[in-house]
Amino acid sequence: MFDLRADYGIEASRWEAHPGGFESTGWVVDAKWFIKVWAPDPDGADDGAYRQASPASGPELRLVLLEDLARAGLPVPAPLRNRRGALVTATAERRYAVFPFVAGRAANDDDWELTAAALRRVHAVPPPPLPRASMAEATIEALGERLDHPWIADRRRLLADYIERLWAVIDAARRTSVGEVLCHNDFGGWNLIIDGDRVAGIVDWDWAMLAPREHDLWIATEGPHARAFLEAYGAYDLDPTHLEYALLARALRDLAARVLGERDRPGVEEWGFRRLARLEDNLAVFAPFCRARPVVGVSGAGT
Repeated sequence: MFDLRADYGIEASRWEAHPGGFESTGWVVDAKWFIKVWAPDPDGADDGAYRQASPASGPELRLVLLEDLARAGLPVPAPLRNRRGALVTATAERRYAVFPFVAGRAANDDDWELTAAALRRVHAVPPPPLPRASMAEATIEALGERLDHPWIADRRRLLADYIERLWAVIDAARRTSVGEVLCHNDFGGWNLIIDGDRVAGIVDWDWAMLAPREHDLWIATEGPHARAFLEAYGAYDLDPTHLEYALLARALRDLAARVLGERDRPGVEEWGFRRLARLEDNLAVFAPFCRARPVVGVSGAGT
C-alpha cells in the first residue's frame, strides 16, 4: 500500500479496490479519498500504451489542469497536494495521487442529456494552456504492424483498409482549419459520475488537450440517442473530416490497446469492430449538424 499518513497526513483504515482504467488502478479509502495509481509502461515510461500523443511529460503537469478546471467551476475533483506540495507522490515502483472521493455512479445511455450538457460546459471553458492535438496515432501505427495477431488475423485486410483510411483522413484534417476547445478525449461512461439528477464529477483528464470539439463528439453515437444528444449539446457547423477522424481513431485506438496489451479480448469486438461497422451510419447521423444550423426535427430514441 502507500503511506498516506507520512505523505498526506491522512489516517486510512478501510481500503477498497476500484476498477480504475487501462492505464491506472484505483483505491477508495474510507469512502472519503480516491487513490489513483499509474501503471508503469513496459518500455519504462509510465504514461501507458493507450496513447494518441502524450500531452505532457507526466501526470503532475496534467493534474495542475484539474485545479484550474475546479476553479473555473466545473465539477472536477482536484487532487490533494502532499506534504511536499507536490500533486504526485512517487514510490519505488509507482506514482500515485490522492483525490476527494466523489460518490455516485458511472453515466449510462439514459444520461445522454446530462452528458451532453456537461460536455457543452467543458467546451465553453476558456482554453487553458495545453498542448494541441497532433492526431499522431502511435498505438494504431503499432497495430498496423501486428495484423497477424491471432485475435484479428482473420480480419487483417479489413483492418488494414480502415487504418489506411484513417491516415488519409488525418492528412485531410490537418489541412482543415477549425476552432479548438478544451477536449477531454475520453468523455462519458466511467469518467462521468452521476449523483441523482446531476453530474457530480468529471474525472480522468489524462488525455486532455486543445482540439476541435468534434474530437469529443464521438460520444454522441455511443448510445441510442445520438440526434437528441447533439441537439441538447447545441451542435452545428461541425466539420465532417474531423468527425470522421474522431470516430475512426476511437474505434481503432480502443481495438489496438486491447490487442497490443493482450487483455479484454471481448472488447476487441465490442469497442473495435462493432464501432467500425457503425461508422457510415454514425457519419450520417452527424450530417445535418455539419450545416451552419442543424435541421431540427422530432428526436426519438434511435439514431
